[in-house]
Amino acid sequence: MRTRSNLLTAALTALLLLGMCTPAANGADALLIAPAITAPASSFLPAAPAAASLLPAAAAASFLPATSVAPAGGWNDRPSRHLSSGDARWKKQWEISLAPLFVSESLDSASSYGMRELNPLLASANGGFGMKATGIKFGVIGALAGAEYVLVRKYPRSAKFFSIVNWTTAGATTGLAVHNFQLPR
Repeated sequence: MRTRSNLLTAALTALLLLGMCTPAANGADALLIAPAITAPASSFLPAAPAAASLLPAAAAASFLPATSVAPAGGWNDRPSRHLSSGDARWKKQWEISLAPLFVSESLDSASSYGMRELNPLLASANGGFGMKATGIKFGVIGALAGAEYVLVRKYPRSAKFFSIVNWTTAGATTGLAVHNFQLPR
């Protein structure tokens, strides 16, 4: 039960942080942020200095001519299949971090097998941890690993975050497995 809540907490935290940390992915996102970029420079109205200090950076940027807003040769111009050396290194570390994640879940399942399960979603008919719980645990972990794969492929910089989350989750789950092995059977 604790492992599942830790995993869900880690996954939700990852999704929230990924949403806050990733920059605009393409030109359409940039247009959503600053829709007035396409307006001609002659249509700009001067803003009062006090009002300009209240505007967020994206809104303030919409008052500038288009040439000064989008510099040529930005990071968005490179194809998604091209990774910088740092991104490629973190992607490799993310791939490696999946192995301890699955191994720690295996250890936790083995240490809990046959014991009483407090989580009603994982408990079998007699209240124990069995094949149903093992299937659910590995289904959730597999789905999360698949979601990570899609996100890392689309946003290569997220590999660093997911690598750290996977190693942390693997350590916490291994700790729970060690605790379960020490309980009397």
